[in-house]
Amino acid sequence: MSGTAAPSRRPVDVREVLDRDDDTRDTPSTWVVALAPVPVLVAALAIRPLVQGTAWWVSGVVVVAVLVAVMLAVRRRPPGIRFVALVATLVLCSCAAALVNDVQPLGWLDADGALGETLAAIRLNPAPLPQTDAIRLVVTVSIAWVAGVSLFLAAIARIPSLAAAPALVILIVPGIITGQPAGTALVVTTAVAFLALLWLSVRPVQRAVPAAVVGAIGLVVAIGLPAIVPLNASWLSGVTGAVQSPIQPGRPGTLLELGNDLRQPSELEVLRYRSSDGQPEYLKLADLDEFGTGDWVPTVTNAADADTADQQQWAEGVNPRLATRGDVTVRITGLSSTYLPVPSGAVSIDSRSTNLDLSQWRWMGASSTVRSTGPATPRGATYEVYGASTFANAYLDAVAASGALSRADGRGFREPSGDQLQTDLTLPDDLPGNISSTAERVAGASSDDYARARALEQWFRSDLFTYSETAPVEQGYDGDSMDVVSTFLRVREGYCVHFSSAMAVMARTLGIPSRIAVGYRAGSAQPDGEYAVSNRQLHSWPELYIQGAGWVAFEPTPDSDAAAQPSTEPTATPTPATPESPLPAPEQSAPAESSATPTPSASALPGASGAAGGSGPAGLLFGAALVLALLVAPGLVRALRRRSRLSAVAAGRSPAVNAWREALDDVADHGYAPGLAPPGDAAAAARTARAVLGRLRPVLPASVIPHLDAVVDAVDRERFAGAGVASVDGDALVRHVQQARDALDAAASGGRVVRSRLLPPSLLPSSAWSHEGRRRSRRPA
Repeated sequence: MSGTAAPSRRPVDVREVLDRDDDTRDTPSTWVVALAPVPVLVAALAIRPLVQGTAWWVSGVVVVAVLVAVMLAVRRRPPGIRFVALVATLVLCSCAAALVNDVQPLGWLDADGALGETLAAIRLNPAPLPQTDAIRLVVTVSIAWVAGVSLFLAAIARIPSLAAAPALVILIVPGIITGQPAGTALVVTTAVAFLALLWLSVRPVQRAVPAAVVGAIGLVVAIGLPAIVPLNASWLSGVTGAVQSPIQPGRPGTLLELGNDLRQPSELEVLRYRSSDGQPEYLKLADLDEFGTGDWVPTVTNAADADTADQQQWAEGVNPRLATRGDVTVRITGLSSTYLPVPSGAVSIDSRSTNLDLSQWRWMGASSTVRSTGPATPRGATYEVYGASTFANAYLDAVAASGALSRADGRGFREPSGDQLQTDLTLPDDLPGNISSTAERVAGASSDDYARARALEQWFRSDLFTYSETAPVEQGYDGDSMDVVSTFLRVREGYCVHFSSAMAVMARTLGIPSRIAVGYRAGSAQPDGEYAVSNRQLHSWPELYIQGAGWVAFEPTPDSDAAAQPSTEPTATPTPATPESPLPAPEQSAPAESSATPTPSASALPGASGAAGGSGPAGLLFGAALVLALLVAPGLVRALRRRSRLSAVAAGRSPAVNAWREALDDVADHGYAPGLAPPGDAAAAARTARAVLGRLRPVLPASVIPHLDAVVDAVDRERFAGAGVASVDGDALVRHVQQARDALDAAASGGRVVRSRLLPPSLLPSSAWSHEGRRRSRRPA
């Protein structure tokens, strides 16, 4: 023995022993548990363009650290126990985060609490959202639960190759909303974290390589999808038959999108309008007035504090003595937009169709523009807009030459606030020098703002410039940034985006507040007196604030506007006639100051409804309960909706309208549809209660008709009778609704009745004809 050499022994790798033991007992390694949520935490930084600050991310990291600690403590337990521990920790941490943010423990699940407040903020405001307690809580909880999904996939289900899916979702969603993909550094860091997780959890190497390839493909999708298929992709127009608006809340690059839309080969009609005086009119979607970063965007406005569009407002910065009436009736024929096309200086809107609920649209600050807090413009929506707008023309030239503008000094109309005018003068710090020098040279020695603005406009409209939609793209200066403006002034070829942006920036260098209006040119006149507007009429033009005149629209784009030619004839340009009440002549007294002062009133935010579920005592039971909850959820939602409506009917809150909506949903649940309107029958085509009932009569059982007749009669009394709601018997309506369902049940098969309770079709979008939707207005939508 003494002469025999002892065999050499390889050092023991502790991690290898632990991993081998873990494989035997189906236990995840410490490294897998620790790294599983890291890709999610890194990808969560992509939410920064959507929510202000980073406190939500820090709190998310804290909650995820607690999750990891708990999972490490129970990682050697059976999978069911680990799953229960994960879910329980998520619920407890979410409730604790709610308390820290001064919210009720279950506020993150409460449709009337933090969750409802956050959903309302998302509907009402463009990105980035303010970091309120409710928003911070919901974002924190969302990050925690998404990280929990990654932990489940990697450490419980033992399929780490799918653990990156939650991170990919986080990377993709902000890019789709903002139109900008996540930054390269962020994507690469997320990829490194994911590949490290794969390397530690999928061995041997032969299995790790294909998993890494799958992960890399997923990351490429996360980067490329928002760029290849943005939310307003033009190909969607061919699928949905609707033309997407170039401007969306929170999305930068509006003017660049406008240029891309102008270059689309197909021409589709978006709307028709009729003006009160038969003259053409520009229709505005939004104002872009923030240019401090070198990219034109709208001023961020908290829509929660704005008046709904069914209320009148004062047009700020519009002098009624110089403006012409802009009263028009607009009919949407193909536009899908969350901004409503209105004339400049709009003061009131009246809906003329049942599919446009103005309580879901709000005035955007003092710009006289309107944005939706819910759906986009529906096809067939018709509305009347009243207001006034001021265009630079020969009459205004004469008023300015007489000196009346300087003597008016803003009297007779509401001037914008000093802060707003200061915003409309802001320029980037590194503005190219040739912009201001060119503006000074073109404007000349005149000290009159209006005369200098007219000089800029006429210079752009001279033969020094050429209209071209392709030159900016071919020569690499398309868009609206300050460098693009500088290049455009040198090359002198472009389209409306370049002319309007250049004039607005040059005006600011001269001390004249400016903004850019985005909307549609006048369109082509039709034999019936309407004007048809297509996507080829997309346009932008500058509006400059002139003391005494207010916001004045200018048209620097040359008359050859190819973008405004739906046919071989040029599109008409509005040339306002002399107003009925002009400013007084120089020898007359100045106009009296207006005493009208608007009194904005905050409107209640649209509510939201939701349901919460629970968890079972063990993993399998919880999974079964979750599946069961998904199966019964549609029926539960429908039952709650029915109970809410019948309660409203009994309490006298729009009883007839609520009874009609409930009766129509019962009809839809039993498989009946209203059918098509007879050709040429305008009354039957109208989406009114009596018209819908008329189309239902041929298909409904005879026993149901008397009850629906009673409900429709009540709708008419509620709408048009002098006593209104008081003329409606709520208890009788409840009985009619219940008896109508009983009659429908009796006429249907047993399977159809069961389906109407468990999987009610009225919850599907296809039942939109039933006038359903969240509303606060008493007016049926």
